[in-house]
Order: sequence, then structure tokens, then C-alpha cells
Amino acid sequence: MTHRSRNIHERFLRHIWSNQYLSHTQLQTVDGRNVNVLSPGDLNLDGGPDFSNARVKIGEKTYLGDVEIHRTVHEWNQHLHQEDQRYNKVILHVVLEREGEKVPTLVMSGRKVPVLVLGPFLAESLRALWQRAILDERARKSQTIPCYSKNSNLNPASLEQWLSRLAVERLEMKLRSFEERLKELAQERFLTLRESPRTWGEPPLEGFPEEIPPPIKELTQKDFAKKEIWEQLLYEGIMEGLGYAKNRAPFHRLAKIVTLKTVEKLGLEEGGIQLEALLFGVAGLLPRIKTLTEECSREYSRKLIHAWNELRRTYRSEILYAADWQFFPTRPANFPTVRIAAASALIPKFFYGDILRVVVQTIKSSEKNSEKEQILRNIFRVTVNDYWRSHYHFNDPADTQINPLGSMRCKEIIVNTVLPIALLYARIFRDSEVREGTLRLFEVLSPSAENALTRIMETQLIRGKVSLNSASMQQAVLQLNKYYCSRHRCSECEVGRVVFSENSLVTRSLA
Repeated sequence: MTHRSRNIHERFLRHIWSNQYLSHTQLQTVDGRNVNVLSPGDLNLDGGPDFSNARVKIGEKTYLGDVEIHRTVHEWNQHLHQEDQRYNKVILHVVLEREGEKVPTLVMSGRKVPVLVLGPFLAESLRALWQRAILDERARKSQTIPCYSKNSNLNPASLEQWLSRLAVERLEMKLRSFEERLKELAQERFLTLRESPRTWGEPPLEGFPEEIPPPIKELTQKDFAKKEIWEQLLYEGIMEGLGYAKNRAPFHRLAKIVTLKTVEKLGLEEGGIQLEALLFGVAGLLPRIKTLTEECSREYSRKLIHAWNELRRTYRSEILYAADWQFFPTRPANFPTVRIAAASALIPKFFYGDILRVVVQTIKSSEKNSEKEQILRNIFRVTVNDYWRSHYHFNDPADTQINPLGSMRCKEIIVNTVLPIALLYARIFRDSEVREGTLRLFEVLSPSAENALTRIMETQLIRGKVSLNSASMQQAVLQLNKYYCSRHRCSECEVGRVVFSENSLVTRSLA
């Protein structure tokens, strides 16, 4: 690798590719095929290839897939992409320069990937492109919400009223998502496969009624009065919340595979090493012993693998892949391994702690809201295996003792899962006490930690007019930014209707 390429960060190369800062000269792969970039793809900041959904014509064929960016061709093998199935869909390997021996780019399936060397095709010098990248980054950071320059004199009371409506709107969106899943769970028992009563070998003349799928049953309140479907719904929501931003989808899949019914059928309600083995095994995250250097990691992993092999004799279902999980860029405390360890300690509470009953009775109780919040938080206080108190990953020890479920994560699960499900419960069973208790708690529940979006809304819209000291107000500004500001739906926003009205003053109250 040359001194020049050593000092070039891949982030800069991704910026060049994303913006196609290339010359008009016909691009060509190293084996001489013409390249026409129809779409550079979507930048991926998580694990896996740098760009997804790219459309590139190579030679006479147009490909749809992923693009990986490196400084040199050798880095493909150095990063072990040839052993990672997430890179099986890479259609083009883009590098700044190619030097030394001609090393082929191979994916795990054995397919050879075309290589494009950017060096000869750059639109300007690297120094000029670097200056352009700096300007692009400044422009990106200076982006503002559409009404930023016009909303300084909004009426605080009216702004707060609009945010209160948005908070309820966001809660309703979450509720409807859970409602759809609840209906699926209620329908599942009507869709069980039944063996045909006919004798084998008998000719199917006109079919049998049993072979005709029944119409979708119209669900009634009685169909929802099954405790197990509510517990499964709550369990799936909690598991999704354990996944944080990067691993929500695989955690949700894991909960739909390793259901509470599955745990009960296998007799793993009390937890222990077998339940851990089941979760890590189905997640596809059990390590290879030969890769571990710590003796304690080898000993613990052997126990897990032995228990998993025993379970495999009777367990038959889908198994995820290690590539389904994102570890980088993710804080070690949010690693899926730590969260799965927490899940193995939390699942027994559904059988012995009666979590659903605790949630409903707590919300209905006459306790102070602060005490209700504490009771709900205590649901997520778990004691994990000693190994996971000191490790983020297999063979990855921590400097300090680990808390597998921090207070902020618990709070976000309460806001995003517990409260919407409680409100859904109140709606289906017409329980006004649960409904009123849920809404009151939502209004006063303390907020989660600040993030980039809440800071943007605080500085560009709120400006101290409204206090974001509750979960509901925090959820409201997230809803406003995601579904109105970023989509330029100003005409549907009460703020936008005022500040962009030609016949109104910005000092006018929101309608």
C-alpha cells in the first residue's frame, strides 16, 4: 500500500462513490469490461457492504446488488469478507488503487467479483476532492428544518398543544402495529394444519372440504381473551426493544421463533444454561471453540454447545445466521450477545413473575405515577449469568462490570412497548381505568436520553418555549421530525400552516 492510500480514509472514498465524483471517461473494470453506474446505491453505516441496492451495468449485463469500497484490493481478504455471507450479493469491488499481485475478489459462495480501480477515473485531484468533501459535510451539518428561519415567534401554548397531539399520534401508530400482530396471534390457532381424512391412494376426484382453506375468522373480544397471546405480544415487543436501533429486526425474529410456548414445551421456564443455549443457538451466535483464547470463554462455550446439541435432538425450527446481527458500529453494552443474555434472564419472569398482570394492575392502581414507573422498571431488573457480567462477547472481556439492561433501555421499552400494549388492552376490553392510567403515565414519564434528532428540534423549533421533560413531549418531537419536517409535510403541520401562510404573521397563534 502506498503512502498516499494509507492516509486516505474509506469514509472519503465512500463519499466519492456516493456523489460519483468521477471523470466522463468510460469506466472499466481491471479485466477490461465497461462500467456504467446507473445508481451508486444506498449508503450502509451498519455492518456489511458499504452500499446496498446499487444498479451497475458491467459489460452487457445490468446488476442489482451491493458495492464494497476499499483503499486496495488486498483489504477484501484482510477484512475476511470472503468468509462472510453478508458479502455474497456484492456486484462490484471499488478500490482507490491496485498494486502488486493480482488478487481476485471472491465472495463466500465462490463467485468472482469485478474490481473497479477509481484512481484513473477521478474527476479531480485527491486534494481538490477532499476540499469538496469538506464543503459537502458543512452543507449537510447546516441543514435545517423547513420553518427554521420563520418559527421564532410561535405561541408557546399552541405549540405545546400541537406537540401533545403528535405524542398521541405516535402512541397510536405503535398501538396499531401491535394490534396487527395481536390479530395474527389470535388467528394462528385457526390455521393449524390438519391431516386429510381420505385414504392414501384414493383418487382426489373433486377434492375435500378439509382441503379448502377456511375464510378469515372475524375476531371477537372473546378471541382476544387468551392470556398467552398477550404475553407473546409483550415478549416480542420487549425482545425488539432489546435490539436497540441496529438489531431490532433479528431480535423480533428470534422472539417469533423461540416463542414462550416453545420455551414451555422444552421445559426451560426456569432459565439456566439450556435456555441460554437455545437462544444463542437459534441466533446463530455460538462461537467456535478454536477461536477462543480465554479459558473461561472456552469452558462456558463448551457448556452452551453441549446443551444446544442436546436440544437439537427435539428442537426443529428456523435458525438465524451470525451475519444477521450487527456488532459494529454499536456500543459494546448494546452488543446482541449481552442483550440475549439479558433475555434469557427475563423470559422466566413471564412464567413466574406474571409480567402481564403486573403491567395491567400497576397501571390501574392508585399509586403515584413515579411509583408506577419504578414498578414497571423493576420488571426489567435481571441477574444474568456471571460470564455476561464481565463479557461483551465470547472472548471479549469488559473492563468493568456490565449492566445488561440499563435504565435508559428499560425506559425506552416501557415507552415503545409496554404503554402501547397497555392502551391496546384497554381499547379491546373497554377498560377505562387502564386507558386513563396509561395516558397519564405517558404524559409524566421521564424522558429518555437526548439524541441528535431531539437536539435538532430543540434548537431549531422548541427554543425553550416548551419543556421536553417528559417521554410524551420527547416522542412528539421525534414524530414531528420524522413524519413532517423530514418529509416536507409543512401543509399538514400546524406550525407550517402558520409560518408559511402568506396572509398570516408568525406571531399568530397556532390554530
